[in-house]
Amino acid sequence: MSLSATLRHAYPGFSLDVTLVAPAGITALFGPSGSGKTSIIRALAGLLTCDEASITLAGLDLKGLPPHKRGIGYVFQDTRLFPHLSVLKNLRYGGQAQEEAVINVLGLEALLNRAPHTLSGGEAQRVALGRAIVREPKAFMMDEPLGALDAEFREHMAEELRA
Repeated sequence: MSLSATLRHAYPGFSLDVTLVAPAGITALFGPSGSGKTSIIRALAGLLTCDEASITLAGLDLKGLPPHKRGIGYVFQDTRLFPHLSVLKNLRYGGQAQEEAVINVLGLEALLNRAPHTLSGGEAQRVALGRAIVREPKAFMMDEPLGALDAEFREHMAEELRA
């Protein structure tokens, strides 16, 4: 699924001015802290309204579409799990597509009845990834999705995301 976007947004002391074309597959944004990577992802997902924006995903114009209708799974850097819901209910908030497979791939079986505040950073990150995956989105926007994972699981998840 190809993605193309032109985004312009003025912040105090910083202007975001981006044109990007991302072919099907994995595209990563790299840059120093404060360079606008998260703002770009938020704008693509519909969570930031830019001063000017043109966004097309797989031929669909996303302009004016609310976040839940864009077909984008978003994984926040800080996971943003719902504290009052169990791991299983957090997953199901995203949807239930391929739920069992997602639980197995992410190693969540033993965590399903736990509350988010009892999870380690890596466990919470895996739940957040799962919640995005069960939505079966056309595209994923992930803000440092593997940063909280240990090295071995990070490699495993990188392979799973590529697949």
